[in-house]
This record gives sequence, structure tokens and C-alpha cells, in this order.
Amino acid sequence: MSRNTKLFAFADQVGFEVSIDGDVVRAARVPCLLKDGEQGTCTIEKSFDPSNGHPTDRLGSATHAVRVRTDPEIDGLVYGANGSPIGNCIGTDQKSWSDISIKKVPLNAPVKDESAEEVVHRYAKQIVGAVTAAGESTWDDDTVPSPFKIPNTFETRAALAPIQDRARGQSVAIIGLGGTGSYVLDLISKAPVSEIHLIDDDVVKWHNLFRAPGAPTAEEVESLRAGEQRKVDYHSTKQESFREGMQPHSVQVNGTEMWRDFLAAHPVDFAFVCIDQAANEDSPRQDGVYQALAETGVPFIDSGVSISVEGGAIRGVVRTSFNGRGSDHWKPAIPNAKVAGAVQGYRNVQLPEVNALAASLAVMEWRRRTEQYCSESSSIRHDFRLETSKVVAVPGHEDGESV
Repeated sequence: MSRNTKLFAFADQVGFEVSIDGDVVRAARVPCLLKDGEQGTCTIEKSFDPSNGHPTDRLGSATHAVRVRTDPEIDGLVYGANGSPIGNCIGTDQKSWSDISIKKVPLNAPVKDESAEEVVHRYAKQIVGAVTAAGESTWDDDTVPSPFKIPNTFETRAALAPIQDRARGQSVAIIGLGGTGSYVLDLISKAPVSEIHLIDDDVVKWHNLFRAPGAPTAEEVESLRAGEQRKVDYHSTKQESFREGMQPHSVQVNGTEMWRDFLAAHPVDFAFVCIDQAANEDSPRQDGVYQALAETGVPFIDSGVSISVEGGAIRGVVRTSFNGRGSDHWKPAIPNAKVAGAVQGYRNVQLPEVNALAASLAVMEWRRRTEQYCSESSSIRHDFRLETSKVVAVPGHEDGESV
């Protein structure tokens, strides 16, 4: 079995185990609800034809049914959040196991039970879903540190804690808090990283508010009318009621020496670079940021927007470039880097939905690089062109490196 299947991805998400034994697909230690709402675990088993992987009726008594073995032993059944047994019980020893049938996927449905893995995956989702619907956690909440000032019911509801553990506690830097950087902050602030360092030496301008998530309060508008406010202070204040760990720094990254000094006081595990680049010319400041991150071994994602108005319409591209720990992949991958010569760079023409897309692609790539997604990156650079509305891996930048 491939670990890229939906069953394995779901198992990694929730924290149970999947194996194959002869002609049986087995999911073990699956969180479930037992009689009277007690939480336990169960094993879901399904037999299949080894020649094609299709399910058989040897286990479950029907090709689309499964055998469930409960732990602890009570009545052999698993239950929904409403207290009713899940599925139609076809057979049971009334103690430790039951064969259950759930209405088969309709013939006109886009996804059918074509393999034993798909059957087990479909049943596991319903069984685990009952635990989530009942408001139960599938892990020990006392062991999960939280930077949030409100209850983290999101992870409980979606059973995401085991996945987010792969990045939990990271210290992340966001360099540049313009249109894209402010959206990166909005997204990454909802991840369980321990610290978010905001790095920008600029002040808030009125046009910045049209390219940032949310809206300023009336008090904030009056404060901006009265005088200048640093971007890092404005955006960190927006998050104060939601989470801990906001670290504003009104500084500019202008070289390796400065960045080494910064890291000595503020260790960083990952960085998002969201700074404007000059059009059609060398940009030593931006290159200095990339070189500083590379030389100090901090992996980063550069997110850039290059759009223009041509012929009375908007066209352009959103680019996401990943640079691994200590590598120089940024030199050929990031447009308008000084070493790239005449490669078309980023334009400072922006729209909020395009900034939001750029930020989303960057954060999704961060999750992929921290192995929170089942997919792997085939390239260190991805482009989304407004003309085609497709995200494509750019040839010549192949890479499978993770953070």
C-alpha cells in the first residue's frame, strides 16, 4: 500500500495505525465512542482480493461492510454522538466485535468503494467523526502547549493536533508587512507556532489598509490621522486578544551581519519573505535578505506578486519560492534577484485578493514542507498566472527538500 492514499493521510492526521496482513486491510487504535458515550478505540478490518485490491465479503459479511473490534470489550458496537449504534449490525458476538454495514456509496457518486482501503477509510471517517461531534478529544489536551488566549476547539473539532504537532512550537519570522505579509500573519497566527516575529521598519499608510485583512477600528483610524504608526505595532496589536507570542521589530534586514545579531537574540526556525522588489533593476536590499537567510541556515519562502494593467485589464503572476536550510536555490528561483539578470521582477501593483492568494500559497507550502500535507513539493517554485488561473510547478526548479 502506498502511504499517499487517503486512508494513510487520515491515519496520520488522527493518530491511528494502518497495516496490511495477507488479504486484510487493518486500521488499529481508531478513536471511537462506546456504549453510554465512553471513549475508546477500535480496530477496523476489511478483507480483499489480493489480485486487484477489491473488497470481499469474508470480513464484514458484505463487500461494503467492515468488521469492528472494540477495546475495551463491552457490546462490540461503536456509537454515534447521539448514542445510537453506527451502521446496521449484520453480525456480532455481543462482546468484542461486530460486522456493520453503512449505506453503500451511490453508483452516481464521484467516489466509489473500489478498494478495501477506501471502505476502511469511509468507515473510519464516520467512527472518528462521532468522537469529534461529541466534543471529545482524541489526544491528551494537557500535553498540547497552546499560544492561544481562547480555547483551541478548532484542533479538537477537526482532529488536527497530531498534524500540527509537526510545526508546533516553531518560531517564525515574517519579513515585510505589506499586502502579502499582513495576510501571511493573519493565517500563520492561527497555527500553533510559539512566536511570530514581525519585521518591517515602515509606517502604516492609508493604502495599506486596502490591502490588509480585516478593517481598522474607529479608534485606530483616528490614531492614524493623529500621527504615524509602525506596521509591526499596528498588526501585532490586531492579534493581541487572540494569541501570545507576537514580537514586533521595527527594523530592516539589510545583510548577514545584522541578521546574525537578530538571530542571536531571537532564534527563528522559518521565515516568510514578503518584501517589494524594484522593477527592472537590481535590488541589493532584497538580495541581502535572501543571502542573510541562506548563510544563517534559516529556511524561507519568498512570496511575490507581479501584476500590471495592460490593455485595460489586469494580468500578471503570483510566485512562491522555497529555499531550504542553507541552500542557494533562491538565486535562480526568485525573479529580479540580482544574480538573475533580466528576469522580470515583481511590480508594486497589488490587489487584496491577489495578496491573500499569495499568502495562502506561501502558508500552504510551509505546511507542505513541514509534512502537514500528504503531498510533496515537486518544485521549489510555483507560479499562479492570472491569465490561466492555474498553479504550476516551474520546470528547472525541481526539489523535494523539506524544512
